[in-house]
Amino acid sequence: MIKTDMIKAVASEAEVANKVAEAVINAYGKFVLSALDEKRDEKVPLPGLGLFSVKHVKEKSGIAALAGGKAWTKPAHDEIQFKLSKSIKEL
Repeated sequence: MIKTDMIKAVASEAEVANKVAEAVINAYGKFVLSALDEKRDEKVPLPGLGLFSVKHVKEKSGIAALAGGKAWTKPAHDEIQFKLSKSIKEL
């Protein structure tokens, strides 16, 4: 599904104009990123589907066998994760 199809589907379901649906979808995306950036321990719900949260990933290192044994390191960082609601884990 592409973004325009999603906007049309949401607009139809909510019985609003496509521009209104697009504005709400874009605002929600900005809200999620802003809320998680401000409070790293925040959990932001997507009603009926699950929760967005921030997960801390530790530093990783290893040896790349396919690159001739070259050592690599990926620094520690935070990343956004989404956890599905238990009620929808099975379709």
